[in-house]
Amino acid sequence: MLYRALHSIVAVAGGLALAIARADAQLAYLVELQPGTRVRVQAPGIVTGQLEATVIARARDTVTLTTSRDVPILVPLAAIKSAEVSRGPSHRDGAVKGLAWGTGAGLVVGLLSAVIYDARSDECGAEPCENDLSPGEVVAGGFLTGAALGAGIGAIMGEERWEHLTIPTYVALRPSRAGLALVVAVPF
Repeated sequence: MLYRALHSIVAVAGGLALAIARADAQLAYLVELQPGTRVRVQAPGIVTGQLEATVIARARDTVTLTTSRDVPILVPLAAIKSAEVSRGPSHRDGAVKGLAWGTGAGLVVGLLSAVIYDARSDECGAEPCENDLSPGEVVAGGFLTGAALGAGIGAIMGEERWEHLTIPTYVALRPSRAGLALVVAVPF
């Protein structure tokens, strides 16, 4: 009888130890959130909306973030519902964004240049004009020049690349002031 009770106590204690160890291991998720890392997090109840900040400290179950205003914000890892880590500038993504802006600007400049270019040809009258290009060629030239300049500038400047982090779902027991607490974390 004593052996059976002792066996049950050991089994329960072992199960609790495993559950606590599992909870501690689960709190170790988001290992990418280390000091100096730029992050975007959503933590309802802690911050409103999405916060873009830099990690300045990391504890077992919390991260301390700071924004451009240098105000430290303590965020429990369990409160984070969504997290992204900056992977630095992507020159390819910058070129694509620059191409989009450059083609739009180049098209506008090309259209305006074509109107001005065509208006100057009326001033020639009966004399031969120096305008060797058609208005369509002027528009195409402005479009292509804007696209090339936009892509080049965008590639040099780059565009920040963000990687979405997976937040695990787990259920575990964790020590608390009142004894043991059931921890359930489900991202949504």
